[in-house]
Amino acid sequence: MPVSIIPFNMPDPAEIPPHIIESLQSMPPDEAVAKGMELLLQIEAADTIVYERIGTGSAPELGHVAGAGADILRGALEQDRERSFAGQEGAGSSALLIMGQASADEESPLPQGVLPFMLEGAASGMLGFNYVLPLKEDEGRLLGALTLIRRAASGPLNHEQPNICEALRRELSQIVAG
Repeated sequence: MPVSIIPFNMPDPAEIPPHIIESLQSMPPDEAVAKGMELLLQIEAADTIVYERIGTGSAPELGHVAGAGADILRGALEQDRERSFAGQEGAGSSALLIMGQASADEESPLPQGVLPFMLEGAASGMLGFNYVLPLKEDEGRLLGALTLIRRAASGPLNHEQPNICEALRRELSQIVAG
């Protein structure tokens, strides 16, 4: 099965402690997103996280990469200016789940160099469970995306992780929207 990109409905948001929300709201948007990424890494919602923002132009630009192999993934993403996680078909209207069996050299809609990263250097295998969470205005305009990369050994999001991710996604959307 090649790379599959599936619309994914996030559950109801969890309640985030008010002091965390106040702290995020006091930061500039990119700093708040980076701090939110750090929080998601702490609860093991991802092994690696990518933040792409959509500014005045319509093309997503790389904002921040954090977690395991961040420098390697950043290098791969900087090489491909044509494709992005935030630019995937369906991004914005819902969250997306990226998964499947893949080979490192197959053509996919993902940024070039991402498949070898997700496969951890193997020629082929399971991509893991990767979630593209849209950051958008109340009117629905896409402002960017957080992509949670979870290696196959980490499994899908579990327990309260999806609820926390959704709460943080909503809060960061409001912060980025200004």
